[in-house]
Amino acid sequence: MIRDEALGLFRKITSLHTEPVLLVAADGQVLAANPAAVRLLPGVEDDSSLSDLVSESADDVGRFVRQWLRTGHPTPAGLTLHGYNGVRLRCRCFGARAQWLPAPTVHLRAVRIDPGDRFLTLKDRVNALERERILRFRATEDRAALNTALSAVRTRLDHLHTLVVALAAAATPEAVTKLVAEHVPPVLGCARADLHLADATPVNAGLRIPVPPHATLALTTDAQPPAEHLESVTALIGGALERF
Repeated sequence: MIRDEALGLFRKITSLHTEPVLLVAADGQVLAANPAAVRLLPGVEDDSSLSDLVSESADDVGRFVRQWLRTGHPTPAGLTLHGYNGVRLRCRCFGARAQWLPAPTVHLRAVRIDPGDRFLTLKDRVNALERERILRFRATEDRAALNTALSAVRTRLDHLHTLVVALAAAATPEAVTKLVAEHVPPVLGCARADLHLADATPVNAGLRIPVPPHATLALTTDAQPPAEHLESVTALIGGALERF
Protein backbone atom coordinates (compact mmCIF):
# COMPACT_ATOMS: atom_id res chain seq x y z
CA MET A 1 0.00 0.00 0.00
CA ILE A 2 1.40 3.41 -0.96
CA ARG A 3 1.37 5.85 1.92
CA ASP A 4 -0.36 9.22 1.70
CA GLU A 5 2.93 11.05 2.26
CA ALA A 6 4.43 9.35 -0.81
CA LEU A 7 1.45 10.39 -2.93
CA GLY A 8 1.65 13.90 -1.51
CA LEU A 9 5.33 14.08 -2.39
CA PHE A 10 4.52 12.98 -5.95
CA ARG A 11 1.90 15.73 -6.32
CA LYS A 12 4.30 18.33 -4.93
CA ILE A 13 7.13 17.33 -7.28
CA THR A 14 4.89 17.24 -10.37
CA SER A 15 2.75 20.28 -9.54
CA LEU A 16 4.75 22.55 -11.84
CA HIS A 17 4.72 20.15 -14.79
CA THR A 18 2.69 21.48 -17.70
CA GLU A 19 2.09 17.95 -18.98
CA PRO A 20 -0.20 15.35 -17.36
CA VAL A 21 1.67 13.03 -15.00
CA LEU A 22 0.04 10.01 -13.36
CA LEU A 23 0.90 7.31 -10.87
CA VAL A 24 -0.71 4.05 -11.98
CA ALA A 25 -0.91 0.82 -9.98
CA ALA A 26 -0.15 -2.58 -11.51
CA ASP A 27 -3.90 -3.23 -11.96
CA GLY A 28 -4.31 0.02 -13.91
CA GLN A 29 -5.87 2.11 -11.13
CA VAL A 30 -4.80 5.75 -11.11
CA LEU A 31 -3.32 6.45 -7.67
CA ALA A 32 -2.41 10.10 -8.14
CA ALA A 33 -2.47 12.84 -10.77
CA ASN A 34 -0.71 16.18 -11.02
CA PRO A 35 -2.70 19.44 -11.50
CA ALA A 36 -2.10 19.41 -15.27
CA ALA A 37 -3.73 15.98 -15.51
CA VAL A 38 -6.66 17.13 -13.36
CA ARG A 39 -7.23 20.14 -15.61
CA LEU A 40 -7.08 18.04 -18.75
CA LEU A 41 -8.75 14.72 -17.85
CA PRO A 42 -12.25 14.58 -16.33
CA GLY A 43 -12.67 11.96 -13.62
CA VAL A 44 -8.97 11.36 -13.09
CA GLU A 45 -9.35 11.98 -9.34
CA ASP A 46 -12.36 9.67 -8.90
CA ASP A 47 -10.51 6.38 -8.28
CA SER A 48 -10.58 5.82 -12.01
CA SER A 49 -8.72 3.22 -14.03
CA LEU A 50 -6.31 4.25 -16.76
CA SER A 51 -8.43 2.32 -19.27
CA ASP A 52 -11.39 4.59 -18.36
CA LEU A 53 -9.40 7.64 -19.42
CA VAL A 54 -8.31 6.47 -22.87
CA SER A 55 -9.84 5.17 -26.10
CA GLU A 56 -7.65 2.08 -26.28
CA SER A 57 -8.97 -1.26 -25.03
CA ALA A 58 -8.40 -2.50 -21.49
CA ASP A 59 -6.25 -5.32 -22.91
CA ASP A 60 -3.97 -2.82 -24.67
CA VAL A 61 -3.71 -0.65 -21.56
CA GLY A 62 -2.91 -3.69 -19.41
CA ARG A 63 -0.19 -4.71 -21.85
CA PHE A 64 1.36 -1.23 -21.72
CA VAL A 65 1.28 -1.18 -17.91
CA ARG A 66 3.02 -4.56 -17.70
CA GLN A 67 5.62 -3.35 -20.19
CA TRP A 68 6.28 -0.18 -18.20
CA LEU A 69 6.60 -2.10 -14.93
CA ARG A 70 9.44 -4.13 -16.42
CA THR A 71 11.64 -1.14 -17.15
CA GLY A 72 13.22 1.66 -15.16
CA HIS A 73 13.60 3.86 -18.25
CA PRO A 74 10.71 5.86 -19.75
CA THR A 75 9.24 3.82 -22.60
CA PRO A 76 6.82 5.43 -25.08
CA ALA A 77 3.39 4.14 -26.05
CA GLY A 78 0.62 5.86 -27.97
CA LEU A 79 -2.62 6.52 -26.09
CA THR A 80 -5.67 8.67 -26.85
CA LEU A 81 -6.75 10.48 -23.69
CA HIS A 82 -10.34 11.61 -23.10
CA GLY A 83 -10.41 15.34 -22.44
CA TYR A 84 -13.33 17.57 -21.50
CA ASN A 85 -16.27 18.08 -23.89
CA GLY A 86 -15.50 14.85 -25.74
CA VAL A 87 -12.11 16.05 -26.99
CA ARG A 88 -9.70 13.22 -27.87
CA LEU A 89 -6.05 13.96 -27.13
CA ARG A 90 -3.48 11.89 -29.01
CA CYS A 91 -0.50 11.50 -26.72
CA ARG A 92 2.83 9.80 -26.53
CA CYS A 93 2.91 8.41 -23.00
CA PHE A 94 6.28 7.73 -21.39
CA GLY A 95 5.98 5.15 -18.65
CA ALA A 96 8.45 3.46 -16.31
CA ARG A 97 8.39 1.72 -12.97
CA ALA A 98 8.45 4.18 -10.08
CA GLN A 99 11.46 2.68 -8.33
CA TRP A 100 11.13 5.04 -5.39
CA LEU A 101 7.92 3.26 -4.35
CA PRO A 102 7.88 -0.22 -2.79
CA ALA A 103 4.72 -1.43 -4.56
CA PRO A 104 4.70 -2.05 -8.34
CA THR A 105 3.70 1.36 -9.71
CA VAL A 106 4.07 3.15 -13.04
CA HIS A 107 5.16 6.77 -13.33
CA LEU A 108 3.47 8.01 -16.51
CA ARG A 109 3.94 11.28 -18.40
CA ALA A 110 1.71 12.17 -21.36
CA VAL A 111 2.96 14.42 -24.17
CA ARG A 112 0.50 15.61 -26.82
CA ILE A 113 1.57 14.91 -30.39
CA ASP A 114 0.51 16.34 -33.71
CA PRO A 115 -0.93 14.24 -36.57
CA GLY A 116 2.36 14.41 -38.45
CA ASP A 117 4.34 12.76 -35.67
CA ARG A 118 6.26 9.81 -37.10
CA PHE A 119 5.72 7.72 -33.97
CA LEU A 120 1.95 8.21 -34.16
CA THR A 121 1.89 7.39 -37.87
CA LEU A 122 3.84 4.18 -37.27
CA LYS A 123 1.58 3.22 -34.34
CA ASP A 124 -1.55 3.75 -36.45
CA ARG A 125 -0.10 1.60 -39.22
CA VAL A 126 0.77 -1.16 -36.77
CA ASN A 127 -2.73 -1.00 -35.26
CA ALA A 128 -4.30 -1.11 -38.72
CA LEU A 129 -2.21 -4.16 -39.63
CA GLU A 130 -3.20 -5.85 -36.37
CA ARG A 131 -6.89 -5.17 -37.01
CA GLU A 132 -6.53 -6.59 -40.51
CA ARG A 133 -4.78 -9.68 -39.13
CA ILE A 134 -7.60 -10.24 -36.62
CA LEU A 135 -10.25 -9.82 -39.33
CA ARG A 136 -8.44 -12.27 -41.59
CA PHE A 137 -8.12 -14.76 -38.72
CA ARG A 138 -11.83 -14.48 -37.91
CA ALA A 139 -12.72 -14.89 -41.59
CA THR A 140 -10.59 -18.05 -41.68
CA GLU A 141 -12.37 -19.35 -38.57
CA ASP A 142 -15.76 -18.56 -40.15
CA ARG A 143 -14.80 -20.43 -43.33
CA ALA A 144 -13.63 -23.41 -41.29
CA ALA A 145 -16.90 -23.47 -39.33
CA LEU A 146 -18.90 -23.19 -42.56
CA ASN A 147 -16.94 -26.03 -44.18
CA THR A 148 -17.53 -28.18 -41.10
CA ALA A 149 -21.27 -27.47 -41.20
CA LEU A 150 -21.46 -28.19 -44.94
CA SER A 151 -19.57 -31.45 -44.46
CA ALA A 152 -22.04 -32.50 -41.74
CA VAL A 153 -24.99 -31.68 -44.03
CA ARG A 154 -23.48 -33.67 -46.92
CA THR A 155 -22.85 -36.64 -44.63
CA ARG A 156 -26.43 -36.58 -43.34
CA LEU A 157 -27.81 -36.36 -46.89
CA ASP A 158 -25.71 -39.37 -47.87
CA HIS A 159 -27.11 -41.35 -44.92
CA LEU A 160 -30.63 -40.20 -45.77
CA HIS A 161 -30.22 -41.30 -49.39
CA THR A 162 -29.02 -44.71 -48.22
CA LEU A 163 -32.10 -45.01 -45.99
CA VAL A 164 -34.44 -44.08 -48.86
CA VAL A 165 -32.92 -46.69 -51.19
CA ALA A 166 -33.00 -49.39 -48.50
CA LEU A 167 -36.64 -48.73 -47.53
CA ALA A 168 -37.70 -48.76 -51.17
CA ALA A 169 -36.31 -52.30 -51.49
CA ALA A 170 -37.89 -53.63 -48.26
CA ALA A 171 -40.25 -56.55 -48.94
CA THR A 172 -41.91 -56.92 -45.51
CA PRO A 173 -42.66 -54.80 -42.42
CA GLU A 174 -40.07 -56.85 -40.53
CA ALA A 175 -37.47 -55.90 -43.12
CA VAL A 176 -38.37 -52.25 -42.55
CA THR A 177 -37.70 -52.62 -38.81
CA LYS A 178 -34.25 -54.11 -39.50
CA LEU A 179 -33.40 -51.35 -41.97
CA VAL A 180 -34.51 -48.69 -39.48
CA ALA A 181 -32.22 -50.15 -36.80
CA GLU A 182 -29.31 -50.12 -39.27
CA HIS A 183 -29.74 -46.82 -41.11
CA VAL A 184 -31.68 -44.38 -38.90
CA PRO A 185 -29.02 -43.85 -36.13
CA PRO A 186 -26.47 -42.21 -38.48
CA VAL A 187 -29.22 -40.06 -40.00
CA LEU A 188 -30.47 -38.74 -36.65
CA GLY A 189 -27.20 -38.97 -34.72
CA CYS A 190 -28.64 -41.29 -32.08
CA ALA A 191 -27.20 -44.38 -30.42
CA ARG A 192 -30.07 -46.72 -31.33
CA ALA A 193 -33.33 -46.74 -33.28
CA ASP A 194 -36.09 -49.35 -32.90
CA LEU A 195 -39.25 -49.49 -34.97
CA HIS A 196 -42.14 -51.13 -33.10
CA LEU A 197 -45.05 -52.39 -35.15
CA ALA A 198 -48.56 -52.56 -33.72
CA ASP A 199 -48.05 -56.04 -32.26
CA ALA A 200 -44.46 -55.56 -31.06
CA THR A 201 -43.35 -55.19 -27.44
CA PRO A 202 -41.68 -51.76 -26.97
CA VAL A 203 -38.21 -51.55 -25.45
CA ASN A 204 -37.08 -48.84 -23.06
CA ALA A 205 -36.06 -45.72 -24.97
CA GLY A 206 -35.54 -42.08 -24.22
CA LEU A 207 -37.67 -40.80 -27.08
CA ARG A 208 -40.78 -42.24 -28.80
CA ILE A 209 -42.24 -40.85 -32.02
CA PRO A 210 -45.50 -42.11 -33.56
CA VAL A 211 -45.13 -43.33 -37.14
CA PRO A 212 -48.48 -43.46 -38.96
CA PRO A 213 -50.36 -45.58 -39.58
CA HIS A 214 -49.57 -48.07 -36.77
CA ALA A 215 -45.92 -47.99 -35.62
CA THR A 216 -43.69 -46.26 -33.09
CA LEU A 217 -40.06 -45.17 -33.52
CA ALA A 218 -38.08 -45.50 -30.28
CA LEU A 219 -34.76 -43.64 -30.09
CA THR A 220 -31.93 -43.98 -27.60
CA THR A 221 -30.18 -40.61 -27.66
CA ASP A 222 -28.59 -38.02 -25.38
CA ALA A 223 -30.11 -35.08 -27.27
CA GLN A 224 -33.32 -34.81 -29.23
CA PRO A 225 -32.69 -34.61 -32.98
CA PRO A 226 -33.98 -31.54 -34.84
CA ALA A 227 -37.72 -31.64 -35.49
CA GLU A 228 -37.29 -31.38 -39.27
CA HIS A 229 -34.97 -34.41 -39.26
CA LEU A 230 -37.47 -36.46 -37.26
CA GLU A 231 -40.28 -35.41 -39.58
CA SER A 232 -38.43 -36.47 -42.73
CA VAL A 233 -37.37 -39.84 -41.26
CA THR A 234 -40.82 -40.74 -39.90
CA ALA A 235 -42.40 -39.75 -43.23
CA LEU A 236 -40.05 -42.12 -45.07
CA ILE A 237 -40.72 -44.98 -42.65
CA GLY A 238 -44.47 -44.40 -42.75
CA GLY A 239 -44.43 -44.40 -46.54
CA ALA A 240 -42.56 -47.71 -46.57
CA LEU A 241 -45.04 -49.32 -44.13
CA GLU A 242 -48.09 -48.16 -46.08
CA ARG A 243 -47.14 -50.53 -48.88
CA PHE A 244 -47.97 -53.56 -46.76
